[in-house]
Amino acid sequence: MKKRILIILLAVCTAFSPVAAFAEGDTALNQNNGVSFKYTAEGQTAVSGAPEIACKAALLADPVSGKVFYEKNAHEKMYPASTTKILTALVVLENCDLNETVSVSQNAIDLVPWDGSSAYLKAGEKFSVYVLLQALLIRSANEAANALAEYVSGSVDAFVELCNARAAELGCENLHFVNTNGLHDDNHYCTAYDLFLIARECQKHEVFNEIVSSTGFTVPGTDIYPNSDRYFKNTNKLILPQAKNYYYPYCTGIKTGNTTPAGRCLVASCSKDGMDLICVVMGGEINSEGLSERYLDTIALFDYAYNNYSYQVIAEKNAPQGTVHIKKATRKTAELQTLTGAEVEGILPNGFDINSVKATVITDEKLRAPIEQNQVIGTVTFSADGVDYTTKLLAASAVEKPPFAIQNFVVLIIILLLCAAVYVKIMRTANKRRQLITE
Repeated sequence: MKKRILIILLAVCTAFSPVAAFAEGDTALNQNNGVSFKYTAEGQTAVSGAPEIACKAALLADPVSGKVFYEKNAHEKMYPASTTKILTALVVLENCDLNETVSVSQNAIDLVPWDGSSAYLKAGEKFSVYVLLQALLIRSANEAANALAEYVSGSVDAFVELCNARAAELGCENLHFVNTNGLHDDNHYCTAYDLFLIARECQKHEVFNEIVSSTGFTVPGTDIYPNSDRYFKNTNKLILPQAKNYYYPYCTGIKTGNTTPAGRCLVASCSKDGMDLICVVMGGEINSEGLSERYLDTIALFDYAYNNYSYQVIAEKNAPQGTVHIKKATRKTAELQTLTGAEVEGILPNGFDINSVKATVITDEKLRAPIEQNQVIGTVTFSADGVDYTTKLLAASAVEKPPFAIQNFVVLIIILLLCAAVYVKIMRTANKRRQLITE
């Protein structure tokens, strides 16, 4: 009987144990120090003054957040010409070391038509991956594209399959390539938006940024061709100071393209006052004044963005974001002030009303005392002009548990009363049994 009473009392105590009632939950919050972005376009302000452009398709966007400032037929199928080589470069960078040696095959040269862009590489010449990337992106050498493809995948066709798969991973919506260089084929196409996605992924590689911003390069001499006279200027005139009609001092790259069916295409990047942009134009021509529309349109779009938008602080680091009530905390610390974990900046229209920004706070469902000062307790998302900026939410101060005696006084009283009730019930049952036995 005593053993039975002990088991029941133990079960009751365990059910109401302070350890069980106040166990701390694990937080599943993201611990990095940055700000994540999601472009929704909802609530984006329409900014007047956008230029009328001549190219058939265009997209101007922020490579960080994906925010779009201008678009024209950006999701329509177009021929990309040599802007194809941006995807070729990306796949090579993701699969090769820059110092690896590549031998140029006769097949890589034979696949290039007589009028195709070339760096005049010779069959049997050996170059580093880095040199061939220079030839690919600065000179737009078609044989360099083929040589790199054969090196990575064994054949051009296998490499193209790899390119298409990689583009799909990036979210390219309407891309299908059949070659590495953009030589015309009716089944070789993409959209301006697709090229934007590929270009911003390439920008994660510093060597890519270095190459596409170079004004020119020299193919080094080899045993087969010992001369060092194969010097080529960048085909992108936006970065060439001598190109008077087109030079744009803030331009940092990226790649031109030109075939008769595709027209004149350009994927360009620039940076000014900390504001980075990528502009894609496709289907340009030579205008009545003999000037290339791809350069004129790109410059006009860059100027439009820089004249009408700027980087602005949406929320300072440690900015107050309201209070939350913390369970199982002392009365003095239960109302916790929350803070923004990082400074949040965004590209916003000039004159944008920061006070109109909506903040959404989400705290961890398992949040309870104790909490340390500056502990991550959730996230805060700022919705501003079409972009959601999310960063971590911090505790402004520590949150304490009540001392054990105070915290558990009521619980202990309840446990004692329940134990007493159980004990009385058991004793009554035992007495009744004794009376039945004596009778």
